[in-house]
Amino acid sequence: MELKEGDLVITLDKAENIRAVAGGVKSNVLGVIVSTSAHFDTMNVFGILIDGQIYYLFEDEFKKVEEEC
Repeated sequence: MELKEGDLVITLDKAENIRAVAGGVKSNVLGVIVSTSAHFDTMNVFGILIDGQIYYLFEDEFKKVEEEC
């Protein structure tokens, strides 16, 4: 899946289990990608703006909204 800044995404159930953002990110929450340049080891990390706060999530913790349409 190709992701770029400005893409609308929705969080998956897996995002609720992230200890670093416990209580901050729920599943099925709409956000927008604002950063694509972060990396952890060999994995891409994306900055997702949700309710005015940026959360850094791995690609398997959200999906593009456009793929459902």
